[in-house]
Amino acid sequence: MRRTVIGGTLRVMLQRQIHSGTVNAPSNLPVEANAFIGRASDVGELLDLLAAARAVTLCGSGGIGKTRLALRVAREAAATFADGVWLVELADVDSGGRLAEHVAMALGVTAYGAVDATQAVVSALACGRQLVVVDNCEHLIDECARLCARLLASCPELRLLATSREPLRVQGETVWRVPPLSVTATADARSDAVRLFVDRAGAARPDARWNGADGEAVAALCAALEGIPLAIELAAAMTRVLSVEQITARLCDRFHLLTNGARTAPARQRTLLATVEWSYRMLTGPQQLLLRRLTVFRGGWTLGMAERVCTSPGLRVEQVLQTLTELVDKSLVLADELIGEEVRYRMLETVRDYARQLLPPGAGDDGLRQRHLLCLCEMAAHGGELIAQRSRSTWPEVCRQMSIIDAMQPNLYAAMGYAIATGQIERGLRVCTDLHWAIISGGRFDEYVRLLDRLLENAAAAPPGLVGEALALRAALCYFGGDAGPVVELATRSLSLSRLGGNRTGEGLALIVLSMFEPRGAEESLRRAFELAREADDGYLEAFALYAQAMRAQLAGRLREAERGYLLLLDNQRDANDWGMAMAIIGLAELAHGRGDLAAAMDHYEHAQRLLDTLDYRGERIRCLNGLGRIAIELGDVETARARLAESLSLSSGLGRRATAVELVGAFAELACLEGDHCRAVRLAGASAALRQRMGVAEGAGVGTRAEAITAAARRELGEPMVARLWSEGVTLPWARTVEYALSDPPSGRPVPPLAEPVRAAPAGVLTEREREIAALIARGLSNRALADELVISPATVARHVSNILAKLGFTSRIQVAAWVIEHVGGPRG
Repeated sequence: MRRTVIGGTLRVMLQRQIHSGTVNAPSNLPVEANAFIGRASDVGELLDLLAAARAVTLCGSGGIGKTRLALRVAREAAATFADGVWLVELADVDSGGRLAEHVAMALGVTAYGAVDATQAVVSALACGRQLVVVDNCEHLIDECARLCARLLASCPELRLLATSREPLRVQGETVWRVPPLSVTATADARSDAVRLFVDRAGAARPDARWNGADGEAVAALCAALEGIPLAIELAAAMTRVLSVEQITARLCDRFHLLTNGARTAPARQRTLLATVEWSYRMLTGPQQLLLRRLTVFRGGWTLGMAERVCTSPGLRVEQVLQTLTELVDKSLVLADELIGEEVRYRMLETVRDYARQLLPPGAGDDGLRQRHLLCLCEMAAHGGELIAQRSRSTWPEVCRQMSIIDAMQPNLYAAMGYAIATGQIERGLRVCTDLHWAIISGGRFDEYVRLLDRLLENAAAAPPGLVGEALALRAALCYFGGDAGPVVELATRSLSLSRLGGNRTGEGLALIVLSMFEPRGAEESLRRAFELAREADDGYLEAFALYAQAMRAQLAGRLREAERGYLLLLDNQRDANDWGMAMAIIGLAELAHGRGDLAAAMDHYEHAQRLLDTLDYRGERIRCLNGLGRIAIELGDVETARARLAESLSLSSGLGRRATAVELVGAFAELACLEGDHCRAVRLAGASAALRQRMGVAEGAGVGTRAEAITAAARRELGEPMVARLWSEGVTLPWARTVEYALSDPPSGRPVPPLAEPVRAAPAGVLTEREREIAALIARGLSNRALADELVISPATVARHVSNILAKLGFTSRIQVAAWVIEHVGGPRG
């Protein structure tokens, strides 16, 4: 049982007795050596649990803080146990035969005559209301279980609170899994993990002073240590000789780094290595073998994956379930949330690092990784086959399998990396092509792009049709990721190789992508793509062609044709899958938004969101959130706009969706303008314009108009010099800082300190030919809008050029530019 809240009875009784000064139960609990940090909700939950459960066992991995938590709960519960609260420490008891004697000694019980120690303990506890904390049961688990069962059966008022790395499995036991400390800060406080580190580091180095920047570094370190209290305390002790950044950099060898525990602590808790070794030594041979083999997985695995990969001499397939269950019981493997109706298992990285080092080098490891690769190939092939069936009856199974595959992304990346390292290029390419529709719709591009590029670089000996399909996928990822530069070249190569190898899907996908970039022949390309889709019986390719046809009409301003196309796609996908329907509905939402029908657009976006709930297909979800955020801006709903845009930007910025992410930065600029925060608005508009130029992202409809509206409003409030400075600051922001700034909470007082030092003046004469032309027009007094009309370019492009001119010359106003032109160019022309 995991975290059951029974009620507040025990805490209410405790509070009354504390206030009345009647807390005086006998106890042998030790005094806390230092501050107890965090876990307030855990303590409260366990107090509630002890009010109803006779036996509670705190389970968790070594170093997770079971003992410290149990002692804190026991102290706070002391008022309700008038006959005493007792601690029985078993860490140094090496024989189960001496267990009862050790318990008797801790309780101060003496056995007389023929009475054995167990009976003496039972007699002492039979009539009183007492709490006994039995600490570190794992190495005497069977003996502890028998003794506890006897005590619970004979002592009706007794409560037992045990700590162990696995459950006792006695009647009436409630198992409570101890989680790591929180590594996520709340709105008004540091995370528990950071608070623990700062407290312990302060004791190790009293002269230390912690500021905001230190807090970010400490938070990153605590996250890398997975919130494990022992690891955090050991790392804090290292601040005597290393900075936080140095400690973080050395975590690749954490077992040698974290070796400075308290001398008075048990030997197994003085180093991180000793803690993990203690758990490992208590495993049976099959348990040790499976634990080592499970380290081949990255990020998690299912039972089926473990059965396919980890069986070989020494461990039969029918043994895996039982052995895996035993590792979960011993807190070395964690049973996480359900994915696709299956439990996902994982290890803490500390345990994985230790077990990984014990794998035999050479052939043994290679055999394990080869089985891992073949397992992922099978999963990808099965997923691809399911998708190809394109039937409403199979859609639930598609969703289930895709959820599992999506959760196993780190395993896919590891398998593809191994395929590249061992020259198994065809296998690696097939993983990508089997899942190409899932990759496109899932929206996670960056890592796939990196691995796919490496596979294609080494694909000279691979079948040409397979390489052609992989190149078509690569072109599609460039298109959806906003990297327009290589699209035509990749799609053209794909077309040639796909035709050579007879790969209809590759040829069709390449034609569809080319139709989006080459207006001439686009209709013929799409007609041929439809033919190929029907010849290959590829319903997804057909749907993609319908989508491309509607999108081309939308981009060309043929809105009635676009609407007919999206409705045709919607009808085509009703009996197929929800993803295709969602794409069509999002297209209809964008059309409704464009004609000003905000209510219809909102309904469409929310309908598409519901269809996408069954799958984590982030590409389309980002479009929905973006659309809903922009509608909220137009309605003046600042809170909703910020929530939708923040979620969308957070998703898109880490997935390789560059065009969308840059557009969202511009949306945040509009939101800031709506709020009257003109400093923030201009910075973000400048950053969006500069990023669009650096990344080669095409400028969408209305982008220049919106940027001009932002800067015009800012000029009225702040003046031209300040706007030029703020725009220049935005231009200099790197990508990661831009996203961080967009997502940060806007300041209440609207301060205007610079975010970054603007680009300083270069020597006169470094302006480009275009910049000199614009500088001359500025000297004639032309506004940005007039400049745009004169040069037939967008206002956003003009604003970017003006910002560059001001930055290069070190000026803050257009008047200074005009004076410079008169001095260096000979006066304004015309």
